[in-house]
Amino acid sequence: MEEQTLTTSHPKKSRRDFLDLLVGASFLGWLVTMAYPIIRYLKPLPQTGASGPTHLTRDESSKLEQNKFVIVPVSGQRVIVLQAPDQQLFAFSAKCTHEGCTITYQPAQSVLWCPCHDGRFDLNGRVLSGPPPQALAKYDARRQPDGSIVISEQKA
Repeated sequence: MEEQTLTTSHPKKSRRDFLDLLVGASFLGWLVTMAYPIIRYLKPLPQTGASGPTHLTRDESSKLEQNKFVIVPVSGQRVIVLQAPDQQLFAFSAKCTHEGCTITYQPAQSVLWCPCHDGRFDLNGRVLSGPPPQALAKYDARRQPDGSIVISEQKA
């Protein structure tokens, strides 16, 4: 009695098929890397952050006490809140008017400083030196009776 062996016919993948697959996948990857930035540019940005006043959290308030400044989001914008030596609160856009770098507070000199091109602003947001073309946008900073701090957009 002869044993029959069952053979299934599997088409062999050739080297050529593998190379075709590899080239096709590479082309598809290249196409995606070229199309993604274009699509992202054309798609409108989502509205970020809640509008209206922002209450500083406990962590943000403790950073303010410790570092004399803190950067928080207010209506989708970065805002630097600082506390002068006399405990007075100030709030400005944390985005330098020159090229959009994030500014920082230098308590020893009582100035806001942009590290990108050495722009300096006073505690009213006015330009003291450097390349920034205009003053920083002001925000209202108020200490509430319960000790919390509220930051809101300044009304024109």
